[in-house]
Amino acid sequence: MGAVAYKADYYGWTQEQARLLHEHRLGEIDLANIVEELESMGASERNEFAHRLEILLMHLLKWRYQPDYPYRRSWMLTIIEQRKRIAARLRKSPSLKHHALEELVDAYDVAKVAAERETGLPESTFPVECPWTFGQVTDSDFMPE
Repeated sequence: MGAVAYKADYYGWTQEQARLLHEHRLGEIDLANIVEELESMGASERNEFAHRLEILLMHLLKWRYQPDYPYRRSWMLTIIEQRKRIAARLRKSPSLKHHALEELVDAYDVAKVAAERETGLPESTFPVECPWTFGQVTDSDFMPE
């Protein structure tokens, strides 16, 4: 197969490349596209990690700045779920933790906008920078009050 098959039949290409690798037929593999796919897979893992942080931070902001909201139980369940999803992602890809601070900063910026949209509170309600550490955000015993 090769580059043409890569674009024409992605699944077939993956199976052929796996078979070639298993058979140690390295001269026949589509190296350029395999490298591209591996880089894409890594970026996808990091993007998923960042997305989970965004959702978690948005709900922590809503929890902290709308304490009288009647449906807070739903927020609590989302916080628990996202913490579990982040923990699972870090267990499967522990090197993502090396990017935790950078992703926390970026995710917080997105979370503020999302929290503003969902609460109706002005963005100025929320701190400019994330008020919590990555450890606090992912700690199952931590809730901002």
